[in-house]
Amino acid sequence: MSIHKTAIIADGARIHPDAEIGPYAVIGPEVEIGALTKIGAHAVIDGVTTIGENCRIYAGASIGLEPQDLRYKDEKTGVKIGNGVTVREYVTIHRATGEGFTLIGDDCFLMNYGHVAHNCQLGKGVIMANSTCLAGHTIIGDFAVLSGYCITHQWVRIGRFAMIGGMTGTRVDLPPFTICDGRPAAVRGINVVGLRRHKVPANVRAAIKQAYKLIYRSGLNVSQAVLRIQEELEPFAEVKEICQFFQASKRGVAAAFSSADEGSVMEEVPVEVF
Repeated sequence: MSIHKTAIIADGARIHPDAEIGPYAVIGPEVEIGALTKIGAHAVIDGVTTIGENCRIYAGASIGLEPQDLRYKDEKTGVKIGNGVTVREYVTIHRATGEGFTLIGDDCFLMNYGHVAHNCQLGKGVIMANSTCLAGHTIIGDFAVLSGYCITHQWVRIGRFAMIGGMTGTRVDLPPFTICDGRPAAVRGINVVGLRRHKVPANVRAAIKQAYKLIYRSGLNVSQAVLRIQEELEPFAEVKEICQFFQASKRGVAAAFSSADEGSVMEEVPVEVF
């Protein structure tokens, strides 16, 4: 086991023999760290925190400390981080409020100064660029990408494969497979590049595009559009996912971008509009 002589490891901490702990890192008594994970200098990991295998936690990161939530009353909650996760410098990930865990899925990449608040859930392969901040209970689907300085309201959901432009702020849900941008966030089109990279077939991509055309360009309300989708389109899993996302929304889902909105269409971004 490679533990720097200046690191402070509390009694009870479970650290795999193949893990590495850097100088001046502080590891709490209920922390578990998996094989081949490297903890950088001055990182602080506390609470009931589990970090999986082959993760990289960089200098100054803070994981598992009490949430910034006035409702928190020192209850026994924690953080669970999957395998292959990268947490860059000065990222903060707080333990849950009430019960349960703040969850970070496998292969996530959280860049400098990002913040993951209490009870957030990040799926597999989520990327959060610099200084993006997630408020409590935010849920991010697999392979979503949040560009720099994005901000979410509490309880917001962001769907799978969504691509969120820099400095976007949202109080509502952002649907799967889309590109969203602005403040307030608006849906600008389909994330075709992300879908192609993950080998989503062309016929499925076409069905996704048609589903969003019915939702955003048909003049129907959401309930009517979902019914039309269910009646007219092939029942691909992705199409069902879109319908379920809208049906389950409690905060509402972002509207489509209009050329009348402030700003102009993002011509430099590869977007397939509906």
